[in-house]
Amino acid sequence: MNIGSELPSVPWPVLAAAFAAAAALLGLVFALAQRFGRRHRERFEQAVGGRMREAFLFVDTARLFVLQHALAAAASALAWLLSGSWLAALAVALGLGALPAVLLRRVRSRRREAFRRQMPDLLMLMAGGLRAGSGLGPALALAASEIGPPARQELGLLLREQRLGVPLDDALGAFARRMPIEETQLFASALRIGTESGGGMAGTLESLADATRRKLAIEGKIRALTAQGRLQAWVMGALPGVLALLLWLVEPAAMSALIDTWQGWIVCAGVAILQGIGIAMIRRIVEIDV
Repeated sequence: MNIGSELPSVPWPVLAAAFAAAAALLGLVFALAQRFGRRHRERFEQAVGGRMREAFLFVDTARLFVLQHALAAAASALAWLLSGSWLAALAVALGLGALPAVLLRRVRSRRREAFRRQMPDLLMLMAGGLRAGSGLGPALALAASEIGPPARQELGLLLREQRLGVPLDDALGAFARRMPIEETQLFASALRIGTESGGGMAGTLESLADATRRKLAIEGKIRALTAQGRLQAWVMGALPGVLALLLWLVEPAAMSALIDTWQGWIVCAGVAILQGIGIAMIRRIVEIDV
C-alpha cells in the first residue's frame, strides 16, 4: 500500500502563494523589528546621553547601547540555562535593561550631594573675590579655578555661556536647572538680586555660606542618628530573598511551586509589594527635612 499516493497533491500556485505570504510576513516582521530597534536606540541615546552629558560623563552612547544589550542577552541566556525558567530570564533581562537609568540616577544624586557640600566654600570664595574689588565675572572665574569638581565644571559651563552672549539671568536659570537643589536656587537668587539692586552681595553670600554650613552639619548629625533605621530597612528588604534562596538550596522541590505555578507568582508579587511598602515607610520615617 503506497501511503504517499493517498496524500492530496497541492498545486504549485498554492505553494507559491503560501511561500510568498510567508516571505512577506517575515519581511514585515523584520521591518517592524528594525524600525522599533532604531527608535529604541534613538530614545536610549537621547535619554541616557543627555543625562550623562549633564553629569559630565562623556561616553560613547552607541557603544554603551551595544554593551548593555549584549550583557542583557548573555545574562538572560545564562539565567535560563541555570534555572530552566523563562520567567527568571525575563526578570534578568528587565533588570539589566533598567540598569543604566538606575546607575545614572545614582551618579547624579551623588554628584548633587558633592556639589551641596562644596557650596559653603564656593560662596566664601565668591564673597572673598567681591570684597577684593573684583566684579561678578572675575569672582566666578576665581572660584571656578580654586574649587574642585563638580562645582568647577558647573561654574565653567556658566562662564562659557556668558562668554557666548547668554544673559546672566538665563545662565543662572540653566545653572539652577542642572543642579535642582535649594542651595543653588538661593545662590542664583542672591546673584540676581545683587546685580539688579547693587547691594552688598559679599555679605549676603557670606551669610548664605554660614547658613548652608550649619544646615549640612545638622543633616550629618541626623544621618548618623538615623543610620540604624536605614540599615533595618535594607535588612528587612533583603531577608525574604535570602531566606528563599536558602530554602531553595535545601528543599528545591517544595520551593519550585513559587515559580512553576500561578499561585506562587501571586505570592511572590504580594511579598514584593509588601516589602516595598515597608521599606518606603521606614525610609519615610527616618527621612527628616532640615
